[in-house]
Amino acid sequence: MNAVLRRMLAAAAAAAAAVAARQAAELGWTLVKDEPPPTAEGVTGDTELRDLLLWSGLVAVAVMLARRIAIGRTERLLGPSEDD
Repeated sequence: MNAVLRRMLAAAAAAAAAVAARQAAELGWTLVKDEPPPTAEGVTGDTELRDLLLWSGLVAVAVMLARRIAIGRTERLLGPSEDD
């Protein structure tokens, strides 16, 4: 398979995984905290800042892991590249 096509498929899988991870994190936050995730506009004190930093870190880790898994699975599904 063409290397460019392989990268495009991996990028599409990574983008879809990132969106799904963000939505899952948002749903989890809402279920646990019984409120929507914090935004920068709502920060007025230390508690809100802590929640915003926690939310940002949670989303970053979830998206990073989802992208890594999606790219790895896509590579495994497509088999070894012609460059290998």
